[in-house]
Amino acid sequence: MAKEEPGISDAAVTEATGRSWKEWERLLDHLGGEGLSHKELVALVRDQGEVARGWWQQSVAVGYARLRGKRAAGQTAKTGFQIGVQRTVTAPHARVWEWLTSREGIEAWLGASGELVLEPGERYRLDDGSKGEVRVAREGDRLRITWKPPEWDRPSTIQVPAEPKGNDRTVVGFHEEHLPSQEVREARRGHFKEAANRLVAAVTSRA
Repeated sequence: MAKEEPGISDAAVTEATGRSWKEWERLLDHLGGEGLSHKELVALVRDQGEVARGWWQQSVAVGYARLRGKRAAGQTAKTGFQIGVQRTVTAPHARVWEWLTSREGIEAWLGASGELVLEPGERYRLDDGSKGEVRVAREGDRLRITWKPPEWDRPSTIQVPAEPKGNDRTVVGFHEEHLPSQEVREARRGHFKEAANRLVAAVTSRA
């Protein structure tokens, strides 16, 4: 599916939501929106707390999907099968980021133990034989790494963005692209949902 127009003018979406289409693309990309289903995209737009009307939440989700040229569920023209799991956590951003970059947190979202130095260009190999490279590590903002299990022909790319929402809430995303199949996509969805659950349990228990 080729990239399409969003179906609503830039002026209209800006007036109704406070953001232009470019701003919505930038925000939803940052939060892993490309890997989300329509229902998940609507929830993500709603969770930003600035679009109260359900019709506009739906319209932003549909327009974003068109702009991103989404194909079947979880599949796009450029990045193949992908998945995104997003969670709003009731915990300060600094605490959430500390856990995401801790050994416990990395093992939760990456899926295996091993040494991982969060510096761009650093290569790693985990105990299960998977390997990859750190591409982006912006303190307090996002992580982007490649990940390749031994049986895969090519690596996927995992992104973990974290955005503060006020003093006591943080929006965290787990986004993975270049997955080999729909079946793998569903398995990885379960993996990242469990990682999100572990994140919530870890950071809120310290409140």
